Amino acid sequence: MFGFLLAFGTAVSEALKDITSKYNLHHIDEYTAAFSMHLVQSLLLFPIVIYLGIEYMSTRFLWALLASSVLQLGVILLYFKAIKRSEISVTLPLITLTPLFMLITSPIMIGEFPSTLGIFGILLIVTGTYISNISEDPKKIFAPFVSLISNQGSRYMLLVAFIWSITANIDKIGVEETSPVYWAFSKDLLVLFYLVPILLIKSKKPWLQIRNRKWPLFMVGFFKSSSVITQMFALQFILVPYVISIKRASSVFIILYAFLFMNERKNFRNRLIGILTIMAGLYLIAIS
Repeated sequence: MFGFLLAFGTAVSEALKDITSKYNLHHIDEYTAAFSMHLVQSLLLFPIVIYLGIEYMSTRFLWALLASSVLQLGVILLYFKAIKRSEISVTLPLITLTPLFMLITSPIMIGEFPSTLGIFGILLIVTGTYISNISEDPKKIFAPFVSLISNQGSRYMLLVAFIWSITANIDKIGVEETSPVYWAFSKDLLVLFYLVPILLIKSKKPWLQIRNRKWPLFMVGFFKSSSVITQMFALQFILVPYVISIKRASSVFIILYAFLFMNERKNFRNRLIGILTIMAGLYLIAIS
């Protein structure tokens, strides 16, 4: 149950990160947003790592660190390309496939496979999240999958979902070799260094953008740090597919926020059905 609560905390933090990021992206470019988020996270975790002490880094840890950081950088770039080339309503539902991919990648990579009840819980969360993100028009229910044939952005997003199913398992390896805080800090610090040349090439006046939005950007980094830390600790207690499935339930909080504070009533019928389906899936995972 403790692992479930930690994963639930990850979902809440992820939702808050996405909400604050949405406001920031109206004022800054995506490269500056990605860089500043990793910068704040590294700065917040650095004193904790120093206090706890530098840990021994095995060969297995170093290989996991290299693989995870490179894949995470690739995900960032693919994600931005997908958003730029396609409508979010078409590409976003494809991210929900990550937990399904993990039913294949987790047994292969780390030997974890959910119980029968847990699998049903994962399927309900995936279904509920998908329903929450599609159009109310019944004719468009399969639009995200149909778009895979003709839409390059959709293919990018499907690849993002698959890569995430791999990096989540690598996170488990990194946590086992060191600790949740040390792994999270090491991985995101390395990604931060990767982003520096990309920022300098792709972004216009990034330092001015950061200075003008320093406090909103700090909040994004803060919520991202909270999300990562609770996720890494949750991996110590429950299966990786469960953690990521619960994390994807962050859409529940985003939908409720949009309904209560942004007066977004469009497509609420589908979203309500999606929320109820997700809640049922969370319950099955909690009791499995």
